[in-house]
Amino acid sequence: MKTAIIYIDIDDDLSKAGISSPVIGETKARQAIEKASRFLALDSDFNSMVTAFNIYLDMKEKGEDVEIVFIAGSQRGGLDSQMVLSKQVDEVIRVVKPDQAILVYDSPEDAKAIPVIESRLKIVGIERVIVEQHRGVEETYILFAKYIKRLVTETRYSRLFLGVPGIILFVSSILAIAGLTAYVLPAILLVLGGAMLVRGFGIDDALEKWWENSTAMVIVAILSAISLVLAIVNGYLTALTFNTLSIKSTSSIILAILPYLTFSIIILYFGKLISRALIKDIKIWHDMLKIVASILAYFILSDILKNLQSGIYVIQLQYLYLLLLSSFVLIVTYFGLLNVEKSRVKSQ
Repeated sequence: MKTAIIYIDIDDDLSKAGISSPVIGETKARQAIEKASRFLALDSDFNSMVTAFNIYLDMKEKGEDVEIVFIAGSQRGGLDSQMVLSKQVDEVIRVVKPDQAILVYDSPEDAKAIPVIESRLKIVGIERVIVEQHRGVEETYILFAKYIKRLVTETRYSRLFLGVPGIILFVSSILAIAGLTAYVLPAILLVLGGAMLVRGFGIDDALEKWWENSTAMVIVAILSAISLVLAIVNGYLTALTFNTLSIKSTSSIILAILPYLTFSIIILYFGKLISRALIKDIKIWHDMLKIVASILAYFILSDILKNLQSGIYVIQLQYLYLLLLSSFVLIVTYFGLLNVEKSRVKSQ
């Protein structure tokens, strides 16, 4: 049975030493270790690489069928790391064709790769490398400086340890300048709470992935959210002008919200339309119909609300005719285009 000795570097420190992964084979592994000895000599990753290589040599001397492999994820961390690492595992399996694997890693973060590998390969051994150090005062300072540098230079850490305090200081300064020091503590709690929510639920990773997959959708989503906020604010300000709730006041509030709300919906459909257009998706007409339907609904509703605002509580027949006619046209168009889409799919 062929065994792959796999060293895992999920945060891709190998790239800092100019090592491209996956590294497959004894010759390439030796070259990688040589590079790492110059750039990662004080890093536990280097020790793990050497440990994995030594395991490989020991098993090879015993006459076992083994291969040495170094794989890495991404410096971005999170799901992105696991996805990159997953692709490298697939490549290793394709090239090496191992029956089983022995894993070598050095940090709890690297351990996240184990299920990814386990889903593809039988794991017969796991070796975690723990580097023992004599931590005198000087060594402690060096180690502390190393981790501080990591917090500053690596994006996945700096976002949390620099970005959040930066926002807190910035917001606090603005509030202090504006003479609103009473709101500093609530603002700090709000920022911290928001950061915890974003990091805790992986919202930042999801947004980053979404941005990479569809930049257009992210932009329109931001515009849509802004429009939605404006709708709420405008509706609230309009509501303040009325003392009592009535049909007139309700219609005025809805009328104040409606343009922003409609824009918010339309721009989302438009973003989807652009995304489909970029990949030449035949279903682009779905979004076009949704945009047309939204515009028609806006004009019909706004006219009805204007009548209610003016004290006309009877819906005129022209609106009913327009609604029925537009609905009929949209339904016929939908089924017509649906048949065209199905025929094209079948022809392909």
